[in-house]
Amino acid sequence: MRNDNYNYHGQPFGKGTIIVEQRGQILLIALNRPEAGNAFSDDMYRDLTAILKKSKDSEDISAVVITGSGSFFSSGADIKQVVKNFKGDRVTLQLPVGQFMMAVIDFPKILAAAVNGPCIGIATTLLFHCDLCFCSKNATFWAPFTRLALVPEFCSSITFQSTMGLAKANELLLLGRKIDAQTAVEWNICSRILPYESTNAFEQHSLGSQVCEIIQNELLSLPLGSVTAETFVKLVRRPKRVLLRDACYKELERLDQRFNRGDVMDALNNLSIGSKNKQISNL
Repeated sequence: MRNDNYNYHGQPFGKGTIIVEQRGQILLIALNRPEAGNAFSDDMYRDLTAILKKSKDSEDISAVVITGSGSFFSSGADIKQVVKNFKGDRVTLQLPVGQFMMAVIDFPKILAAAVNGPCIGIATTLLFHCDLCFCSKNATFWAPFTRLALVPEFCSSITFQSTMGLAKANELLLLGRKIDAQTAVEWNICSRILPYESTNAFEQHSLGSQVCEIIQNELLSLPLGSVTAETFVKLVRRPKRVLLRDACYKELERLDQRFNRGDVMDALNNLSIGSKNKQISNL
């Protein structure tokens, strides 16, 4: 199932929550929990963290592209997992989600997203750490943190505002507005909408495959393209890394306070999250 020589061919990685395929110097990753809308579980965080660390140290990988299996990009954090992890003196930075966030912030190579469908919660905040982000016409974007008495997470307290401006950022963060693909392009979350013909992430005309082709044809195929790519990414991201780490630490500290005080569980109980309201069963 797993090939440690980095010659992946659409195979499950680790616990199987992601599927990976190496295409030249590009690693295409598909979030692989379609029965749960590709919700982020602890195993998925661990698998993603492991593959990012391997890619970071591999001379054979210059770019990582993340997409979703099936019709969803990701429905966000698995609420069942969140409830399971709830306990006093919670320290989110030490949980798999915290380790994943830091791995993304520190990733030194091209990180791209191919948002093939609905994108909720941490899946949306992840996009602001990507060097390139494309979406399908079916993509929607939603960060309903206020509904759950959470906090801005994954540095969204600064990335949303720096990307969209304060007013639009607060429509997403404070008001929990859900936006469509065209609005996401207009608000600078994604650069453009791409047509696609397949929901199989590894077929030729899938969104993920198209993003791989764009990176390969327009950058990595250039003379010394992989060296150039890493140089540009380091220079563009370098001034922000310390700021992002600090923002993430502070957000997670405040999140732990709200968990430990019982705010999040109260909000979950009041929303009756579960089978009666599947739309927000994962955030």
